[in-house]
Amino acid sequence: MAEPVTGEPVLPHRVYNHLLDPREHPDYERRAVKPPSWDTFGNRTQFITLRGFQINADQMIVNYEKDLDRYTRQHELGNVIWPTLSILFAKNLDALADEIKRRDLFLFDLWSYVPGSGPPGDWQAYRPPAEAFKTLESKLGERWLGTDIGEQDGRYLGGYANQMTPASASPLEQYFHFQRHFERMGDDLGHKHATLVSLNFGHYFLTEGTYTLIGAETAQALPNGQVYYSFIRGAGKQYGVPWFGNASVWNRWGYKNYEASGEGFGPNKGTSLSLMKRLLYSHILYNSVAVGFESGWFVGDALSPIGRVQQSAPRWVKENGQPGVMLAPVALLLDFYRGWTFPRHLYTDNVYRVWGNLPYEPGDYLTDAVLDMLYPGYQDSSYYHDESGFLSPTPYGDIADCLMSDAPSWLLDRYAVVVVAGALSGGREIRDKLQTYVDRGGHLVITRGNLARLPGGIAAPSTTTKGKGRMTVLPGDFAIEMKQDLNAASLASKIDQPLDKPYVLLPEARKKLDDIFRRQRLFEAGDGKLS
Repeated sequence: MAEPVTGEPVLPHRVYNHLLDPREHPDYERRAVKPPSWDTFGNRTQFITLRGFQINADQMIVNYEKDLDRYTRQHELGNVIWPTLSILFAKNLDALADEIKRRDLFLFDLWSYVPGSGPPGDWQAYRPPAEAFKTLESKLGERWLGTDIGEQDGRYLGGYANQMTPASASPLEQYFHFQRHFERMGDDLGHKHATLVSLNFGHYFLTEGTYTLIGAETAQALPNGQVYYSFIRGAGKQYGVPWFGNASVWNRWGYKNYEASGEGFGPNKGTSLSLMKRLLYSHILYNSVAVGFESGWFVGDALSPIGRVQQSAPRWVKENGQPGVMLAPVALLLDFYRGWTFPRHLYTDNVYRVWGNLPYEPGDYLTDAVLDMLYPGYQDSSYYHDESGFLSPTPYGDIADCLMSDAPSWLLDRYAVVVVAGALSGGREIRDKLQTYVDRGGHLVITRGNLARLPGGIAAPSTTTKGKGRMTVLPGDFAIEMKQDLNAASLASKIDQPLDKPYVLLPEARKKLDDIFRRQRLFEAGDGKLS
């Protein structure tokens, strides 16, 4: 372990080396939808494939046995089948379900729902018949993993948030707008879902108790994979829901296609094969229960380079064994109702916004600054032709999960360090929870501004010992200082250019955080930029 900068005594490492088991979560028994466990998946990462079936004019699924043979047996691409919602309207859905059950496969994340769209076309605001859900539940049981709430947090911010009145409503009201939007979507889609997030709002989905899995489609025009999964893992651990991984063939300028070439598609378009492979294996190492690519597995009847990479991954897991438990000793704690999201992203040209509407406040800039310490340059993801930002250097290791302020005490106790990385709403409940965490031996990092919001505070405004643990108070209200004027033109997001940062960490705050994060670094690699 690297030596700390200061001469302070080092608290022991906390190593929580258990995979998530949803059955141990206190809310498990009361949920209408019970998430699957590692036992469901045979205690091994499964692989996702086959994005759709052929449906003829008579609403019959055709050639499904041949398709299942091709993807799952002949080429061994995976056992988790990921088709569109259109199969729910097929007259022989029950026969497909029987075949999936007979082969011990999983039916996962039925996709292509878009609010306000269609018919005609694949992208519609579907309202499948209730009988279809009953068929899948009765025939497949826990191998039926639900319908897709897919990329909908991004769609909400891009297409609906600015329609809410007033746009300047408080973060609490913004959350209620968000929740009502997705309550209607859940009504349409049967209230048993997997969510493929396109921003970082997975906590708001999982708290509803109707989700089997959470994951994201990495690459594309989407956020940094490490920060993405720090939120996904945090949400999964907080609400007891496993996570999955996926890597896309798309980027902002096209998609990878080995069968044809044209404007915006071809073998040299879209996400590079190297990045796709690195993302896939990172998802395995993140302890995802299922992983895969978005599409592009074949060139005619033969496997494409994408297909060969995916085919080799389950063989690698089988030959080398399941990876160990990923260690994430640091939790970044954010206020539940704040609605923080990435400074720039696909769904709007506006930068530095929460809930899609409200400008960042000082606590939000603190969140960005802390994430940028852990994952330098994460804001660049999808904005550079050279793929900068999709995977960042990790000077302290990939060590953080992002939790919301409703995280229970038993979960906080699993982290060696909890950094309050944004403005808290305050109140006695969160104060008591943080006090308990410190008393039980944790290291709490908090700003003076947040400490003032906690009735009675926690300890003196400096690094002190409190109970078995420690508290470090960062200087300033939110440990940041203005770097440049808030000029709207200078804050525009531009391709192949970094996003200007109007606020940065105070030097003293950066030094303290650097020391704390170094203490949690289990090893170093290279020149210290990677670990």
